[in-house]
Amino acid sequence: MMTPTIEELAHGERKFLHDIANHIVVAHGMSSFVHRALVENKPIEAKDIDRLERAIDAINKMTALLKERRTFLHTFTE
Repeated sequence: MMTPTIEELAHGERKFLHDIANHIVVAHGMSSFVHRALVENKPIEAKDIDRLERAIDAINKMTALLKERRTFLHTFTE
């Protein structure tokens, strides 16, 4: 395997951070809607369950991205 250049590594980090940031926005936004409904004592509706599922999906995607990135970075220290 060829060693990536600093520019290639920086590009990979920017993409990784962009992808993580997008999923954080989704998880935060979806969970905020549900939180507000709960605080206001509103009944849980199907859209709230969908929002929680979307938040969980975003968190699962972040977990996968972190594992993938960790594996990639470990290839440089082994």
